[in-house]
Order: sequence, then structure tokens, then C-alpha cells
Amino acid sequence: MKLSRFATNPDDRHVVFVPGLCDLLREAAQVPRPIRLLLERGDGQDLDPATCHSRLLFGQALPAAALSRCFDRPDDTSGTWLRADPVGLTPDLGAVWLESQAGLPPDSAAARELVERFAEEGMRLDLCGSGRGYLALQDEPECRFSPPWQLAGESMDRVWPEGPDALYWRHLLNETQMILHQHRQSNTDLPGSLWFWGAGSLPAAVVPGRVRGVHATSPELQGAALWAGLEVVQSCPDAGLSAGALVEWRPDHALSADDNLARLAELLGAAVRRLRFSRTLRELELAGEHRAWRLSTLRAWRPW
Repeated sequence: MKLSRFATNPDDRHVVFVPGLCDLLREAAQVPRPIRLLLERGDGQDLDPATCHSRLLFGQALPAAALSRCFDRPDDTSGTWLRADPVGLTPDLGAVWLESQAGLPPDSAAARELVERFAEEGMRLDLCGSGRGYLALQDEPECRFSPPWQLAGESMDRVWPEGPDALYWRHLLNETQMILHQHRQSNTDLPGSLWFWGAGSLPAAVVPGRVRGVHATSPELQGAALWAGLEVVQSCPDAGLSAGALVEWRPDHALSADDNLARLAELLGAAVRRLRFSRTLRELELAGEHRAWRLSTLRAWRPW
């Protein structure tokens, strides 16, 4: 299944993006009927977690670092970017657990030393108030990086950078951790590392969106929408879908997987009814970071 940009008018398509969807489906005792309908009758396609946001919004893979840069630094987006996010890494029996951090203060001694170290490599490190960091690069690395949400519980040999330039970036990652470790001796609030991912630059021409607007809190989706000139609403609605929108629906981590899916089913149930009985909706998509399912009006009515 190809996530087409053109087969359906953007006003006639709803896309619901659920971070951690595959985990919810795996952990739940049962899957509510509206969600099961999408999984069983919808066309399915695997997604690359590193570029899932742009695939859903534009139908093609675009670099996450350049997209989120449009949100964090809209006046400084040209060139090639690599995310360098401050993270906390806790080793546990060979695995690495990711911990969210408030960020690395740009005026801290640790940040200044990191800026100087990357400058020696010909890179500019920019730490934003959002807690995200960016490296301005001369060329795109020949390397594949794992996005932060793939780190939790994984052993280091599964999340290290891979590719022809991997050893170089592994060395820089180790140096980053060593510099921060030294400064953590006097300031335990500092993160444990910077994590590299999402490398690349944006196309010269803006790519048409598969929808008209975005309701989301993730910087990748908001930045992508701003770059493409789409409507942006900085929220994740729990009831109702705007026409022609990509909606980011975030689970409540205080609830069980079954309870979260029950909430999601209420949202999707109303959309399935519109898909069947209204001419204003032609396609409904449900997606997580790893997979997307697209349900058309025709498939929604088929009996199997």
C-alpha cells in the first residue's frame, strides 16, 4: 500500500497518528471493533520510525531534524541538520533506558565545552530552549541513526549508528557522554548524553500535504506543517476529527492499554460512520511509528 498524495483530495482524508500504537495493540486483552475494522480491512504498510511523520503527512520520507528545525528555529533552516537531543541514559544489564530531560542549558559549562568540541569537527551545535539540540553539518552522514523512542530497553549494539560513517559517530557519541559525565560530578541535573538522529536537509520545493492541517504536539509534525504552509493546531484532540486533518492522538500513560484503546475507539468509531455514510470523507488512516492502515469507503462496506 502506497501512502498516495494524490488519489484522494486532502479535504476527504483523515489521518490519526498514535505514538506507541503497536505497544497498545500488543498489550491489550482485546481490540475494540472500530480499531479492529481498520486493522482487518485496511490496506497496511510498514513505516520507518525515523521518517514516519513525513510519510504520513507528505507520502514520502523527509528528515526529522530538518522538519523539527522549522518549528524550533524557523529563521534558520537551510542546510543539513542532525538532531543532537539531550537525553538521560541508564544502563541496566546491557540495555539502555531513555529518560526524558529538561534539556541542556546553552550557557552551562558542559554546553560550552560541547560546542567547542563539535566546532573542532566543523559542526555548529545549537541547543534550543525546547530541550532539543541540533548539529549543522557540511554533508549528510552516510549513517543510519535510531530515533530516541527506539532506545528504551534495547542493548547498545542494537541502537548504535550503522553504516560507513558509523565508527566516527560512535566515537563522537562516546566523547559526548564522557564530557557530560565529567560535568555531572558537580551538576547531577545534566543529561547523560546527546543522541544523534534524523539527519538530512529539506527539498528545495515544498511538498504538497496529504491533508489540509495538523493537530499535534510533536515538533516533527508541527515543523513539517509550518514548512508546507498547512494549518497547525497545537493540540491533540480526544473527541472529533477536523476535516482533512492529521491528528496526533497520545495515549494516557496513567491508563491501561485496554482503556486507552477504548478511548481511541470512540474517536475512530465516529470517523468510520462518516466514512460509510458521508460523502465528505473518503479515506481514514490509523498509524503508529511502525505501521499504517488505510481504510477507504469501499473497504469499510465490504462484508469480510
